Amino acid sequence: MKVIIAAVCDHSWVENGCLSVFRAFDRINAASFPLTLSRISVALRLLIGRSDYGAHNLMIVLADSGGKRLMNSEIKINFQPPRNSIPETAFPFALNGQNIIFPKPGDYSVDILIDGKIEANVPLYVRENNLGQDVDIPDRI
Repeated sequence: MKVIIAAVCDHSWVENGCLSVFRAFDRINAASFPLTLSRISVALRLLIGRSDYGAHNLMIVLADSGGKRLMNSEIKINFQPPRNSIPETAFPFALNGQNIIFPKPGDYSVDILIDGKIEANVPLYVRENNLGQDVDIPDRI
């Protein structure tokens, strides 16, 4: 199993097997802390081979550099062989979190764990700016 897309974004969703990603980013600048993001999303696309069929545990963790978790989601997934005999298939997944609080500036990361093993890591750099502006990402939808 391979992670072929892992992104932090404003919003992501899956429709008819297709993954849609809206405004992916890796940094946030804020005028003050703590900072509350009304919405944050993690978009994933996994490549599933024949040896990956069956039950697995998927965990997505947003944490600070010290390991303190701000967002944590764990789901059980069970991959079944596709109806046609293709060697690999893609599995899209979107996790949308609300009102995530960043207590201070720092280096954060989103870890993607499959069966307890980190398969991908997406850095998220949260910084304080002194420009008198709020978050430099456009308003959430």
